[in-house]
Amino acid sequence: MDSLLNFLKRIHILLIFVVLEAISLTSLIGGDVRRNSVFNTSANYIAGHVYDLTWRYVGYFYLREENASLMRQLSKIRSNSSSSYIIDTARFHDKLDTLGKLKYRYITASVVKNSVSRQNNFITLDQGSANGVREDMAVISASGVVGVIVAVSEHYASAISLLNRKIGISAKLKTNDFYGSIIWLGEDYRKAVLNEIPNHVELHQGDTVVTSGYSSIFPPGIPIATIESFEKNTEDNFYKINVKLLTDMKCVSNVFIIENLMQDEQLNLESLENKFVQ
Repeated sequence: MDSLLNFLKRIHILLIFVVLEAISLTSLIGGDVRRNSVFNTSANYIAGHVYDLTWRYVGYFYLREENASLMRQLSKIRSNSSSSYIIDTARFHDKLDTLGKLKYRYITASVVKNSVSRQNNFITLDQGSANGVREDMAVISASGVVGVIVAVSEHYASAISLLNRKIGISAKLKTNDFYGSIIWLGEDYRKAVLNEIPNHVELHQGDTVVTSGYSSIFPPGIPIATIESFEKNTEDNFYKINVKLLTDMKCVSNVFIIENLMQDEQLNLESLENKFVQ
């Protein structure tokens, strides 16, 4: 927005001239009905184009600010990992593992449809298979977790939202790595619960909850929520923990889609475990 203000400062003399001209034209046509009609038609046409150009310009800077916020989130993920990131284009972002092997790819996308008022909410994104998007990819915002891709067409993808009672996100406490799962109860779109944290763990209001990295979908350490309140449950020896979601799902517009390039290898290996439990 600073750039917009600087731009307006540079053209303020021109703006004053335009205002004075408008006043002169108003005085000129004020008493003539025919002139007034012609002027209004022309003025509406010109004004429409001016408003369109203005909002395109302003919208560009809002979008740039939000993209900058997304890049700051990517930097936070980078700082929380021993791995390094390589940014090869404006649209694709790659992460290397500790051995220098490419593990994650990040694709930016925009939200074209969203809901928060249902029991099972979904989000539609403007990237599809043509851009490498497929099912079981993570979706995050500049603030944290958003959801998981569940369906893909050539140019669009549908993600099951964090605000969906049929999804649970593997999560852990950032302070001590004790893990559980984040579940939305279908009530307040800003809040959820964290389950499976033992009563003996030390908790504090405001503690951050992040992705555990124990699934093949989300990288570890991506913010999800902060602890709002908690109480011990003596019946099952686990806390009852209420959390506040970090992503405002009602206004999310730009996101990252995360592809785990080693997902198939991990899932194939884990499927072999079934041979030893039968």
